[in-house]
Formats: sequence, C-alpha cells, structure tokens
Amino acid sequence: MAERHRIDADWLQEHYPRMTSIEQLMDDYEHEFGLRPRKTTLYNKAHGMGLRKLPVTGRGNRCERPVYWSKEPEMLAWMLEHDQGQRTDQLSAQFRERFGFALSQGQINLFRAGYDRQVRHDGTRRGGRPLQPVGTERVSKDGYIVIKVRLRANKPMSKDNWMLKHVWAYQQAYGPVPEGHVVYFADGDKRNFAPENLVAVPRRLVGVMNNMKANGIEWHDRETLQAVMTMAELRIERNNAIASIEHVCPCCGRTFNNMGRRATNNIYARVCPDCGSKGRKPPTGKRSKYDRDEMRRLHDAGMRNEQIADMFGCSPSTVSNAIHRTTEKRKQERLRKWRAGA
Repeated sequence: MAERHRIDADWLQEHYPRMTSIEQLMDDYEHEFGLRPRKTTLYNKAHGMGLRKLPVTGRGNRCERPVYWSKEPEMLAWMLEHDQGQRTDQLSAQFRERFGFALSQGQINLFRAGYDRQVRHDGTRRGGRPLQPVGTERVSKDGYIVIKVRLRANKPMSKDNWMLKHVWAYQQAYGPVPEGHVVYFADGDKRNFAPENLVAVPRRLVGVMNNMKANGIEWHDRETLQAVMTMAELRIERNNAIASIEHVCPCCGRTFNNMGRRATNNIYARVCPDCGSKGRKPPTGKRSKYDRDEMRRLHDAGMRNEQIADMFGCSPSTVSNAIHRTTEKRKQERLRKWRAGA
C-alpha cells in the first residue's frame, strides 16, 4: 500500500494566507510537489494549523468567503479614521483600494450604528435627515400604531426604541406585560388605547381563540373577551384530558397516550408514536355482516352473483367482493401448507 501523502505544513503556512483562490492553491501545490490535494484536505489542514486566509474579491463587491473584517484591528482602525460621513459607495471604494476588497452598504451601516456614527452632533442623521423625537408615531404594515419610546436603539440597527403603542399604553397603566402574554384590544378597535380596553391574554390561548373567532365566537368588550378566554381554557383542559387517556397500541401492544401530539379534526392518533413514525396503521376491524363462506359455496355450486345477492339482500358487488376475499384467503392457506410441507 502506498504511503499516505501529508500536506507540507511550511509551504501551506507560507502560501495559504495570500492565496487568491483555493483552485489556484491546488495548482501551485501540484506544481511544487507533483500531487494535487483535495479542497477539503487543504481546508482541514489549514484549520488545524490555525491559518486564516486574507479576503479576496469575487464578482462585484462580494467576497469569495465571509470576511469578519471588524475583528481585524488594522481594518477597524482604518474605518474609524477614514469614515467622515461620505457616501457608502465612496467609503467602500476607499476600503477596496486599501485592503483589496469592498464592503457592502449593510456592513458600513452596521459599523456606523455600532459605533454611534450615524448621528451628527447637531442631532441630524448622516445624509441630512432629522432625528425623529421621542413620542413620534407611525402605522405599521399590520395596521397597528407604533410609538418611539427612546431616542436611540440599545442594540444597533434593531429599532428596539420603537414599541407597539397598545403595549406601551398597557405598561403605563398596569406595569410590564406578564411573561408569555400578549395585549389584546377588548373591542377590536386598534385605535382605542383606553386602559380598560387593553387585556393581557396568555399566548397559549391565542390559537384557540383565533379558531373560535373563525367559527363565529367573537368578543366586543372586556367582559365578553374574558368569557372567550375562559372557554378557551376549558377547551384546552378538555383536550388535555382526552389526550391523557391511556390506550393500547393495536400494532405493538404497548400503552401510550397522546399528550403533546396534535389532533387532526379533533381525532388523535390510534397508534403509539414509534409505530406512527414507521408508518404503521391500526387494523380497520371491519367485518362483513354476511357469511362470505356461504356466498362462496353457493357460487361454486353454480349460482350467479345476482341470485346470491337476492338471497342475502345485498348488492352483487358485495357478493363479488366476498368471493374475491375468500379466493385470496384460500391461496394464502395453500401457500402456508406448501411451505409447512416443504
């Protein structure tokens, strides 16, 4: 067996950081040592040695691989020094001239937001737009009113200084919203921010209440909303009680319940989770109310299916089905006897 080739560590340490592409690195290695390694071999070896390649440009302003430039002290210091509020494309071109690859508009905006360089000292944003004051309101795409509660976001580019106005109004009246709750308008009016119109609803009831609303059970004030919440609680308790009933799996015989399993049309699974994951189904358990063997005996005696159907008070298709089933049953019995004899 040929000896396994090992990547030359000294050569890789010298050439890996300055490579233009992995294919070019493979070509250079083959020219140097006469063997062409795989991409994964070079990547794994470089990772084990702790090597990092310098970023290289791809198509347009995109890099061949993700580059965490903000973690490079030299690049970060250059950005802090040369970012004077110029346009993002101009700053990106200057960065390319210095380091060989460009930054996207999102990368520059994220850098400026993280170092609080989006707002000038006179209170205006870079670009001349005024900074909106606290208390500014706007309408979200869902039709809710959103209000600005802080001048600047705590997390860069997160917009966590904006809040739904009905949540803000609830906090002003009752304190923080309980964990796991959402704020509902009792009368359904998204512009009524009166404290008595705002109700904290447990999140686990939201799906049940929406289903009830789709079926015509609605609310129009605080009292009716509380009633619907109580009904939703009762439905959840009823479903949990039904799901907790122990069943015997008809496929494997093990005992199971349906807690944590979703019902389809209010019908839970009749087999245990293991059998269900394997695609097993319970036997139908349907039995014909007619004597199939007697139908088969009459058919063998020469009677037509229509005559047999008149005798049993069924349709001719039922007789045909019974004959077919008994035929298959006889085949299986003959095959079983043959195997037992062999």
